[in-house]
Amino acid sequence: MKKLIIWDFDGVIADSEKLWVSVWLETLKKEKNISLSEEEKLNLLVGIADKNKKINLENYFPSLKLDADFMQKIDEGEVYKGMHFMQPIEGVEDVMRDSRFAHCIATGATKEQHAWKMTQFKWIEKYMSPDDYFTVDMVKHGKPAPDIFLLAAKTKGYKPNDCLIIGDSLNDFAAAKAAGIRSIAFVGAEGNDTPEYRKKCHDAGVIAVCATMKEVKQVINNFAPIYFNEKDSYDR
Repeated sequence: MKKLIIWDFDGVIADSEKLWVSVWLETLKKEKNISLSEEEKLNLLVGIADKNKKINLENYFPSLKLDADFMQKIDEGEVYKGMHFMQPIEGVEDVMRDSRFAHCIATGATKEQHAWKMTQFKWIEKYMSPDDYFTVDMVKHGKPAPDIFLLAAKTKGYKPNDCLIIGDSLNDFAAAKAAGIRSIAFVGAEGNDTPEYRKKCHDAGVIAVCATMKEVKQVINNFAPIYFNEKDSYDR
């Protein structure tokens, strides 16, 4: 039986995390006159579902209330930037093309959000079907809870030990650890490849930190026989 690779979407398949964060930063500044430091941006916005971004910000700024009008502006900004500027990560299709693995997506986006994003990424249908997309509104708790990864594995018929997660955020790695699934940290999206962030990824327990999809492919080739107890050579 093939092993399963569970992909995060934003910042891993698509170089889009920077787009969503920019929408939040711009809208917060324009509507609420709030600016965030780099550390605040990382802790409150990066790799986090929109509903949890809202919760994080309201908890961090006790007097802040982000109403439906504000969230509508966020939605509109994300759609605009996604439709005009979202591009795939270089080399990601080379990893998906590996027929030794089944593939699925587990994203912090809602079903509606993911649907319009996929209009820009029709080529993914060569490697997985819409039934292989798992969105945050399919579970009670989003990342860093393990729910969405466990749902993906169970639905696809896999035990955690037979899965591998490719993510870019600390929430991905916390969720992977809680699910008992090994993970690779991809830091190739803009702004992620720093010594500080690499250390945080290693501290989160990932098996490797990769800045390119070529490196991801090499890690899979080198580590799959060890972690999946396979006798076959994974050199390609």
